[in-house]
Amino acid sequence: MSQIQSGKIQKILTVFLCFWVAFFEGFDLQAPGIAAKGIAETFSLDQVQMGYVFSLGVFGMLFGAFFGGRIADYFGQKKVLILSIAIFGVFFSITAIAPNLEILYIARFLTGLGLGAAMPTMISVVGDEATEANRGKLNSLMYCGLPVGAIFVAGLAILYSDIKWQTLFLIGGITPLILIPFMMLILKDKIKEKVEKVSDEVVPGMTEILFKQQRYKQTLPLWLSFFFTLMVNYILISWLPNLLMEQGLEKSQAFSVMLMFQVGAVVGTLGLGYLLDRLKLWQMSVIIYTGLLVAICILFTAQLVPLLIFAGVMGGIFSTGGQSILYGISPIFYQPSGKVTGVGSAISLGRLGAMTGPLMTGKILALGLGTTGILIASVPGVVLSALAVTALSRYKSQKK
Repeated sequence: MSQIQSGKIQKILTVFLCFWVAFFEGFDLQAPGIAAKGIAETFSLDQVQMGYVFSLGVFGMLFGAFFGGRIADYFGQKKVLILSIAIFGVFFSITAIAPNLEILYIARFLTGLGLGAAMPTMISVVGDEATEANRGKLNSLMYCGLPVGAIFVAGLAILYSDIKWQTLFLIGGITPLILIPFMMLILKDKIKEKVEKVSDEVVPGMTEILFKQQRYKQTLPLWLSFFFTLMVNYILISWLPNLLMEQGLEKSQAFSVMLMFQVGAVVGTLGLGYLLDRLKLWQMSVIIYTGLLVAICILFTAQLVPLLIFAGVMGGIFSTGGQSILYGISPIFYQPSGKVTGVGSAISLGRLGAMTGPLMTGKILALGLGTTGILIASVPGVVLSALAVTALSRYKSQKK
């Protein structure tokens, strides 16, 4: 087998493995929303406490993304990715058998910690395989695993309406552990190999990576766009089924809208990834955030099921699809020696937004402000994200 053929097979297998890592993130993101009612009944939780259940996992992701990225720059992507999946699988399973609320909270946090460390490492691994011509395509093929995983959970909930929430969590915790031996065989620490040839100082300081040489002009807009895009996305993923049922929809109808949301997420991830290789970033910003604004306005005000299904598809296309675009572009703004640190810092800010969204929603609902209050809180974030991504457009052009 020629070296070129071997390289192509390596690239395909790497993206395929990362697809499955993203699949289980999608599983984890959707499972608490689907299981929310069962979890609340099991532990006698109110809306604010459910907000903590949603947000503690994301809080763990915040720390995992930030420190996992830094550790991966030192010790290699392969080791960190394998360890991350092991932590995620074990504690996702423990969630299902938690005997009390304290263990449930701890398990959700540590599940997020493992998954959070996996994401920037996975993005950087795929980024190593990409060129400017195929970056959007490879990233979208990898990241569409997230909505596919969420669709799988939503599909289980629709097909087996009586499935116990504990069963969902056991499925989502045990199966990712199967990936570990394949990762050990296939993945390589390419970044470390490249850096050792370039410089004796393998990993620069964090401040230098993120802010020196006017890199703050890229880091700060990237952080802002991640924060607010993920804030809105996690509001929809975590609370949408419950919000729709409070608006009068039956359980099956609410889950159907959520399923179509994830179908839209697959379409958006693949479609927007295709466009990323062909359009300027400011054009992508206009498309993504205009579509997202229209979607959330309909979702939080309409009552007609067909209209809500349409808005659900749009919401998936532009919230999850927009998030995938941010993941796709983030590696290009940092040097190889600090790439995972740079990507991890942006994802950490995104996780902070993702944690803020569900918590804020729980507080708004507890105050009796309903979906109108959630809409009013969400719109400024969409606008700020659009401006931030537009500001990044000139720097992406300079990288070509």
